Amino acid sequence: MKKILTTTAFAIMMFILAIPAKSTAQTATQPYIDINATVEREVTPNEIYLQITINEKDYKGKKTLEQMQAAMISVLKANHIDIQESLTLSYMGSEISYKKFSKSITPKTEATYLLKLNNATTMQDIIVSLEEQQISYIELIRTKYTAEKELKAEMGVEAMQTAKAEAQMLAQAINQEVGKAITISYWMNSGQAQPRLYKSQARNMAEDTLTESSVAEPIINIGKITYRFTVNVRFELN
Repeated sequence: MKKILTTTAFAIMMFILAIPAKSTAQTATQPYIDINATVEREVTPNEIYLQITINEKDYKGKKTLEQMQAAMISVLKANHIDIQESLTLSYMGSEISYKKFSKSITPKTEATYLLKLNNATTMQDIIVSLEEQQISYIELIRTKYTAEKELKAEMGVEAMQTAKAEAQMLAQAINQEVGKAITISYWMNSGQAQPRLYKSQARNMAEDTLTESSVAEPIINIGKITYRFTVNVRFELN
């Protein structure tokens, strides 16, 4: 029994002593430099999406949903909008409710449309014209830049060139040269101001919030979309 214990203890001792010897082995590594570079661009959206809601109850039975829809389409055609291409019906619903303490029926019919436009100037003209037709539930819900794929490629090239130029500047300070890229990672994000609900002039006046100075202001300001493209590149140093 004593002999077995001695042998086991010796084996453990040899394993522990072998660890430092292995960890001290040195391997040659290629010197390198890590560079981050970011390119930023602001672009004007070329697709604008408006949500237009028509509710019969707002007209107190004087105008039907069909009449208001016809008025809306007339406004769009006057502004040279392709109805088939740009206007879609996203919701239509009817509701029948009973007045309190009465058996009389009050119908409520509502429809919501999605309108795609290509520029803010046309949007402003359409909103003003719709307001004249008493259609004022209009909301800017989304903007889009359709050439995003091309912009991404352009910004990627610029970011890589910026990263290499910076790496060369730093390497020259220590009398070295930049070699090939070992690793490349990148990411792109975008941000824009949140759309806000458009409120009709009549509704603003009722709330006593419309002033003489605000009348001349744009109805909705379309904010630009900011894109940021960032690369992380590891270059060899020679």
